[in-house]
Amino acid sequence: MKPVNIEIGADLQELTKHGSRAFPFQDYLDDLSLYPAGYIPWHWHREFEFTAVVSGQASFLTASDSCLLKEGDGLFINSDVLHSIVPVDCENCIMHNFVFAPELLQSSPDSLVMEKYLLPLMRNKSFSSCIFHGDISWEAECVRIMESLYEESQKKGYGFELMVQSHILSLFHNLAVHRPSAFAPMQSGGRDVELLKEMLHFIDLHYMDPITLKELASSFHISESTCSRLFRKHLSVSPITYLLTYRIEKSLPLLSDTRQTVTEIAYACGFHSASYYCKFFKQVKGISPRSFRRLT
Repeated sequence: MKPVNIEIGADLQELTKHGSRAFPFQDYLDDLSLYPAGYIPWHWHREFEFTAVVSGQASFLTASDSCLLKEGDGLFINSDVLHSIVPVDCENCIMHNFVFAPELLQSSPDSLVMEKYLLPLMRNKSFSSCIFHGDISWEAECVRIMESLYEESQKKGYGFELMVQSHILSLFHNLAVHRPSAFAPMQSGGRDVELLKEMLHFIDLHYMDPITLKELASSFHISESTCSRLFRKHLSVSPITYLLTYRIEKSLPLLSDTRQTVTEIAYACGFHSASYYCKFFKQVKGISPRSFRRLT
């Protein structure tokens, strides 16, 4: 199977097009081992997403929480939620993923479903996700609906689009009945995450330049302690560790697709020395840059 490359923009927004404008829905069989880093990196998208774990275990991470997903569990990810999925204990994880735009369920420009349910859900910044566990009846039913949805999406026979809409409406109905607070009027709580996205965008633009914690914080008129708190709270790493790891990720295509030396790549990605780059690279990837280059 081919490696999976997820296209992510400067502010970590996923740029992949899911489905078509006429039918904005796409199903995926995601094998985490096929991603370059072995996990789904931090990203967000306007679309909703449902996930069902087929095998293995993984940690689902958002900017404010984390949880363990195991075989038989499911997940709903709200619009605009920064998230990542990482396998547990080096065990691979395979999942069915369904990504779709809210417009998939919009029957008309003034759709009551959109106004009464979907828009309030999207605007509710305090509701980022919902986990479906296999040992709770209504949640297990949601996972079964997702399994049926995947089967239908693979057949793509006549009436396929109607079945997709029907299954997704059933999933939202279960959420509305059992998690009605998710569809409440707009709730606050998302400013920290929006500020974090802006800082991640800043790092994307300037990762090749010398960046200190002081410079990062002052660029957004916050204290160094506030900057550190946001990163540790939402991403579980310090700002500098995130920056160094991001530089490593940016160096991977250069190792694979160019003839630049390791030293040239290190400086191009913002490291002040090749030895420190090699040391941190091995710490993150488990192998040296040269070994990585030979494997790609």
